Amino acid sequence: MKICLAAILATASLIPSSGVLAQEAPANAASSAPSARVTVAPLRLEMDGEKMQETLRVINPSDRPIGIQVRAFDWTQSDGEDVYAPTTDVLVSPAIVVIQPGDTQFFRVQRRALPPEGERRYRVAIDQLPDPEQAQSGTAMTRIRFTIPMFVDRAAASPADLEWTVNGDTLRVANRGQQSARMVSLALTNTVNSPVEIDGASLHYVHGGSWLEWKLPAGCPTGPLTLQARIEGDTQRVQVPVICS
Repeated sequence: MKICLAAILATASLIPSSGVLAQEAPANAASSAPSARVTVAPLRLEMDGEKMQETLRVINPSDRPIGIQVRAFDWTQSDGEDVYAPTTDVLVSPAIVVIQPGDTQFFRVQRRALPPEGERRYRVAIDQLPDPEQAQSGTAMTRIRFTIPMFVDRAAASPADLEWTVNGDTLRVANRGQQSARMVSLALTNTVNSPVEIDGASLHYVHGGSWLEWKLPAGCPTGPLTLQARIEGDTQRVQVPVICS
């Protein structure tokens, strides 16, 4: 089976920019469609000092060609939410390609030379494009879509400094430092070591100077809490003060 690149380009506009709302995915991301999967590495890009480009690898281990589009977006946080916007700071080449079964495609991710201003944050989005032949045959197809974080001049920023608090039914983390912090496996326990449920405590990044919040479905817990989390690869345990009004 062949996929015509011209046909894919004609349907590429069907991928909305909202696709970048997907979070960082496992290295092997699969859909419910038969044989529709790709493997991506690395899962995080960093460029410091004079380093101007990185290489992104996308492997197609499936039994059919897959059209892939790779784009970069500016990534900020406002009022506890991720915000994405088009950017010309980062160039990806090639931007759209068909990867044949068993092949590996290398994408060059290059940053423009910009004045230093501390850590810059971007998201590189990898989208599986519609297969025109599948669409014509009426075959349902779930497309892969996920993003990976990219940091520029991270080494020039001060380390993350996280402050955790619980106010009512809300857990908040505020980053007083400049570097973004990757947080995963968040778990809260009370004074008798019983777990306190956190709504949506999956993989998150909190940028320097920003904050994130999670709801506690059981309401405001009593007494001080202990939070354990994997932060930038290290397991940390901190005491969390609680305010119940």
